[in-house]
Amino acid sequence: MLAVFGASRLLFFAAGTLAALLLPWAEPAGEPLEPPGFLNHWAHWDGAWYAHLATEGYGPRAPQSTAFFPLYPLLVRAGTLFGVGPAFSGVLVSLICTLFATYFLYGIAEKFGGTGTARAATLAFSFFPTAFFLGAPYTEAPFVAFTAGSFWAAYVRRDLLLAGLFGALASATRNLGVLLLIPLGYELLRHRREFGWRGLLSLGLVPVGFLGYAAFLWARFGDPLMFGRAQGFWGRELTNPATTLTRAWNAAGEGARFVLSPETLFLNPGSAPALYASNTVSLVFFALFLVLMGVGFVVLPPGLSAYTFVVTLLPVLTPAPSFPLMSMPRFMLGAFPLFLVAGYLLSRSRPALYAWLVVSALLGVALTALFTTWRWVA
Repeated sequence: MLAVFGASRLLFFAAGTLAALLLPWAEPAGEPLEPPGFLNHWAHWDGAWYAHLATEGYGPRAPQSTAFFPLYPLLVRAGTLFGVGPAFSGVLVSLICTLFATYFLYGIAEKFGGTGTARAATLAFSFFPTAFFLGAPYTEAPFVAFTAGSFWAAYVRRDLLLAGLFGALASATRNLGVLLLIPLGYELLRHRREFGWRGLLSLGLVPVGFLGYAAFLWARFGDPLMFGRAQGFWGRELTNPATTLTRAWNAAGEGARFVLSPETLFLNPGSAPALYASNTVSLVFFALFLVLMGVGFVVLPPGLSAYTFVVTLLPVLTPAPSFPLMSMPRFMLGAFPLFLVAGYLLSRSRPALYAWLVVSALLGVALTALFTTWRWVA
């Protein structure tokens, strides 16, 4: 497991650093910009938001800043107290969380399908094309660490109190963390004699992080749901899923010409080529999600299947107008049960596992190069 963690982080770190040094950077499509300091090429897009939240707090960029939940920027801020910049601190926090996430995923997968499935699942996770986000100042790493840790505590350790504590951390990292009540509630129902009424009290801890942030927003800005309204800054609004998918199909067709023109995609100083190409990439990842989810409904415990389905598809209900499946490749990374399914399938064929790793790693290198040069990926 440690070898997989080290090799994958080295691959993405080297790809991102070389791209940042050798390729021309695109003009940023918005603010805030990356902070100064070591490893700041990793603090792009949302990473720049988290870096600024860690140093400035919510006030200067409210209400848009409230869309980002507080636990991760607090952890990054804690790192800056040791004299390092927010980008370096964010990378370090993410790497530590990635190590724990990999450990928890391995433990769940081992109990779920044996050692072969566990090894394949951690390989699929660590070298997933968007796994470079696990080393960037983004919430992917802590969110997977806390959500997988929560389910690991209940499923492997049989400790619902620990599961509830991890769940509270997850819901303070992203609002979707409260959805852990689905798989944890299923485990409680299945083993209610084992867990007893104390298990129900333990699950009550899961939404504490979410409610704590809402209470902070109420006290500071007078609006406990400001984080949801702030999504309007990116144009997200409730939409019929059929409409979202129709728009996604059309947008993917328009973006395909940029995907098929690497010179334009990687060398054009404008941000538009990568933004439009992301529609095509997102639709491909959405198709992969549907395949894995279809198998997941058969092989995963029902609670995990329902959790994965909801946590990944909720963004489809609130698309951005020009980018209907925005961030789908990144959101898939946060749905850890998908990698249990991938591990289950890939462990049955060594050639398929090798092919997955080669394609996934090559695509990951390309996406990493785009990201570290201020080109939109997910």
